Amino acid sequence: MLVVVALLAGAFAVTPAYADDPGLNCALTATATVSVSPSPVVFGQNAQVQWSADGVNCFSEDALQISGPGFDPATEIFPVGGGSRAVFVGFTGTATWDVTVVDLSSDTGFSRHLASVTASVSQVTTVPDLTGDTLAQARQALTNEGYVLGSVGSVVDCENVQRVSSQSPSAGTPLVRGSSVSIDIGRRPAPPRQCN
Repeated sequence: MLVVVALLAGAFAVTPAYADDPGLNCALTATATVSVSPSPVVFGQNAQVQWSADGVNCFSEDALQISGPGFDPATEIFPVGGGSRAVFVGFTGTATWDVTVVDLSSDTGFSRHLASVTASVSQVTTVPDLTGDTLAQARQALTNEGYVLGSVGSVVDCENVQRVSSQSPSAGTPLVRGSSVSIDIGRRPAPPRQCN
C-alpha cells in the first residue's frame, strides 16, 4: 500500500515551470553586478560601466539588457556574462544603469531586473552669462570658468554698444572645460540710421 501511495505521489508531483525551458531556468536563477567608475562620474569625461551576470544553464536564448546613458535596451542585447563600455558623460544630475536578464525563447519572454548602480555627476560647469560685458570682461569671465573665447562677431544692438549682445552656447549651458564660447559685440547701425 505504501509503495502505491509513493508511486502516485511521484506521478502527480509538480514539475517546476522551467524544467523543460533552459532559457527560463537561467532567467530565474541569474544574479548580476553592475558598477561605474569613477563614481561620481566626471562631466565631460568618459565613465566605465562594467557588468557581470551568471545563472544556471544560461545559453544563447538568454540575454542581458542594459539601460542607462550610453545603452539602448530597445536595440542592444548582450550575452549573459561580463562586459564593459565607456560612456561619455555629457549630462548633468545623476544617472542610473540597470541590468535585466531576458529569456528570448518564444514560449516565455520572461525578464527580471538583476542589478543597478546610480552615480552623480561632478565637476559640472556651465557657461556664464556674458550679456552686457565688455570684450575684456567676457574674456576674463570665460577664463575664470575654464573656457576660452571663440569667435567675436558684431551685430547692431543699440542697447549693448561695445558690449556682449549675444553668446553661443547660451548662458547656463553645461559645457566641457576648455571649450570655446563665441560672442557678438553690439555696435551702432551704419549711417544714416541711428540709435534712438
